[in-house]
Amino acid sequence: MNKLILLIFLQFIFLEPSLVFAQEVNAELVTISNGRNYFSFTGTSQPPLIVRGIWAEDAYMWVPLNIGDTLAEMAFVNEEPFTGKSVAFDSTGNVIARYQFENGLIQKIEEYMGIDTLRYSLNFKNGIPHGSQKGYSWNGALWMEKNFNEGILDGPFYWSKEREDYGLEPCIETGIFRMGIYEKTSLPCSEE
Repeated sequence: MNKLILLIFLQFIFLEPSLVFAQEVNAELVTISNGRNYFSFTGTSQPPLIVRGIWAEDAYMWVPLNIGDTLAEMAFVNEEPFTGKSVAFDSTGNVIARYQFENGLIQKIEEYMGIDTLRYSLNFKNGIPHGSQKGYSWNGALWMEKNFNEGILDGPFYWSKEREDYGLEPCIETGIFRMGIYEKTSLPCSEE
């Protein structure tokens, strides 16, 4: 029996090594259908910009990420729709973002500020916001969380607003969206 298990394990490793030893692909190797880069690197410690589609004729635009964005552009590696994980590095080799794709469409994004401090943690279903999407401040504190059901706000939300620049105290808004319909659970900051 032990020999059978060992034989199956060895076959699995040698016949399907990509499943056992899956590695993250460098984000610089991820392209769009015309061969251009899916990501545009800024040469800073900021995560790369993400392609959003055609700007004019054959000119594409890359923009920063935000909570609630839909990312419809297909991702390719070696001219095939990409399924797997990719990682972006800054100029000193630190991880600044991780991405997960399935059949060319984004499923999850994690962007970092500095080493190991999350900036965004976003979930998608085939490029459409789905599940929890969270944003964090420079010190790692949650400043916004929204929940989506296939692109529609659905579930609790949280928004911590720093307003010291305006001479106001910080404020937290909470609420619930039920398939896009807002039910407040706190006073909006503007009504305080």
